[in-house]
Amino acid sequence: MLDTINDLLSRRKIPQLDEVQMSALLHHLFKIRTRALRSEVAEVVYRFDHDHPNAQDLFLACTLPSAQIAAQRKASKLFVYPSDWQIEVFYDGAVEAAIGMFRANRPLADVPNAFRRYLVRAMSSGMLRAYFRREENSGIRSVGDVSAIRSRETVVPNTIEREVIAGELLEQVTNWPYLRSPLLAMLQCIAALGPDLALKEHAYTASGDPDKWKREWHRRPILDADAIAEAMGIPKQDVHRYLCQARVILRHVFNPDGRLFLIH
Repeated sequence: MLDTINDLLSRRKIPQLDEVQMSALLHHLFKIRTRALRSEVAEVVYRFDHDHPNAQDLFLACTLPSAQIAAQRKASKLFVYPSDWQIEVFYDGAVEAAIGMFRANRPLADVPNAFRRYLVRAMSSGMLRAYFRREENSGIRSVGDVSAIRSRETVVPNTIEREVIAGELLEQVTNWPYLRSPLLAMLQCIAALGPDLALKEHAYTASGDPDKWKREWHRRPILDADAIAEAMGIPKQDVHRYLCQARVILRHVFNPDGRLFLIH
């Protein structure tokens, strides 16, 4: 194996080996403890024999042991007691970065240790990218004083409780004694019709552009003025006028600060 590796380094070309010999060389490079030798082989493969069929395998056999060590060091620097899962995520990012570096095959800068600098920087960026692009880790930032962070309590809505509150509120609204008789009659008619008959789906766009409704549209329930007018036996214009007057009064009485049914 040493003769084969020396031949590779001296000729700057991957020697002709059969499948068994190449497998043995890959295994030897992956297990060898001499990090500097692995780096030399990886650089030769990257610079001078990139198009060889086994070039990527040799490159990864030389760089993956470094990726594993780098992942453990990075996790130890960022976390007091890093978990196996965190180390694995960093390792996956380093491996992905090494593969991307080899396939991109960018020319190296004319500086000392250019290959090693490029490899270390690519792996470090790949580890952080792999960790923080996960949904559960996005938006994480470091702070000096943990006690200064104000925790945000997540309120889980109680569906049954909200339905009970909505039913009680509907009862109060439709029987509020200070509304004029036409407005009160209209509200009671809406309650009697129920959501299946008193509501309809309305298509709208978030941008407000009516020309885009065929491409970008959403649906929300609104009161069906035609159904209410038919049930009450009055013109549709009267329904709209009564709704406008009732909204102003009911908003002022039941929801003056706009916090009714506000979901945090």
